[in-house]
Parts: sequence; C-alpha cells; structure tokens
Amino acid sequence: MSHYLIELLIWVAIAYIIGCILGWLARGLFSGGAAETAAVVASAAPAVASAAGTLTKPQGIKSARGGKADELQRLSGVGPKNETILNQLGFFHFDQIAAWTAAEIDWIDDHLKFGGRIKNEEWVRQASLLAQGKEEQFASEFGTGGMKGKDGQSHSGSHTRK
Repeated sequence: MSHYLIELLIWVAIAYIIGCILGWLARGLFSGGAAETAAVVASAAPAVASAAGTLTKPQGIKSARGGKADELQRLSGVGPKNETILNQLGFFHFDQIAAWTAAEIDWIDDHLKFGGRIKNEEWVRQASLLAQGKEEQFASEFGTGGMKGKDGQSHSGSHTRK
C-alpha cells in the first residue's frame, strides 16, 4: 500500500516540475522575457509614486476660532467620531473644509480610510454652503445633513440618499 503512495507522490512531483518548466517557457515566449517584465515594473513605479505624491495634508489650526467650533456633524457623512477626528486634525469650521483642494480631500479620505466618501457625499460643497450661511439652499440640497431636524427626524435633500 505504501508503495502506491510513494509512486503517487513521485508522479505529483514530476507533474509539478513539468508545469513549472512549461510556465517558465510560456512566460518567456508570450511576455517578452524577464527583461521586459522588469522594464514594465520599473516604469510603473514612478506612476505609483506620483499618484501617492498627489496627497497633500491640509493645514489645520490649533483650536477653534473664538473658542467655538462649528457643528461639523451637520455635514452629511460626519458623525461624532469623524467630527472628533477632524477636530484632532485641526478642522473646526465649515470654511476650513470648504477650502480643501482635491489633493487635500484625497489625503483626508486616505487618512480616514473612507474610499471616496468625502467626494461622494460632497463635504466641500456642504461646508461651503454652511460657511456662506446659505441654510435654505443647504436644506434643499442636503436636507438636515447629519443632524435631526426640529421635528426630531432627519430629512433628505436632492443630493442625499432617501
């Protein structure tokens, strides 16, 4: 019985070696060889580095102006935890968020591991409207944002999920 197991293991080892050789040959024939593969990897490295270089950490402030921060939870997508993190990063006011550049949005999004939520939920647009005091336009587009209205319910706007 053990004779058959040993023979089976030998055949599996032979099949593995033949598969490796055929794979190596096929890669050499169809991909242009190792030199071309190394060139592709080397040319991709700067692209990855430049993409990572587009992240720019926005400058926050040490504390809220006048000792009173804006209620960042009004932004749809900002809850208590995210508001705390934004405050720790030095963002206390709507006008600060409204001034974020695309590279700064990418940095914050990457830092918070949001996967594009900041752009999708239009934090900069929301913050801009609130910083400018355009409450009616904000309410029409974003409803009550992240907060409950006077009736104790949250309401959606034209730009939010219903």
